[in-house]
Amino acid sequence: MPSPTEPAKRCLEVGRTKKTVTLSLFVVLALATGAAESWFPLPLPGVRLGLANVLPLFALLLFGAKEAVAVAGARLLLSFFLTGNPFALLCSAAGLACSLPLSILLYSKFSGSLSVPAISVASAEAFNVGQVAVAVMLTSTPALLACLPFIIAAGAATGYVVGRLAEIMDKRLREKYL
Repeated sequence: MPSPTEPAKRCLEVGRTKKTVTLSLFVVLALATGAAESWFPLPLPGVRLGLANVLPLFALLLFGAKEAVAVAGARLLLSFFLTGNPFALLCSAAGLACSLPLSILLYSKFSGSLSVPAISVASAEAFNVGQVAVAVMLTSTPALLACLPFIIAAGAATGYVVGRLAEIMDKRLREKYL
């Protein structure tokens, strides 16, 4: 005979399983989106649309900080395993180390006064600064700093788009599934 708590445990496990599958799907979608972005020519070194960043941001909105870190970190490591590019890993890790804590802080403390696109723009800018700083250090090429104003401008636009997409996904999926 099942114990009185068994259905509750089973529901909890299904909830955990659904969450794990959802987060895994986020990682896979982020990897696929990042790979698709690499097919497009770059206007400047380091400038990408950053659409793969929608998924960690959406994980932050939907689940919280720990899950956003898990999605972003898994994507970073799996991208490295797929490409084998240590320079990209270090630059991306530096950008992530600057941007993700900022996103988490802004969302947890200021989500009532800052929009999701505003948080995403701040995150994109932090990512760009961290990435360029590490690229300058690794290559001993301070001239890379000359690209920063253009990368910052592009980051504002792409950060807004990423934030808006995450906001739309959050609204629509909460209405339909949650």
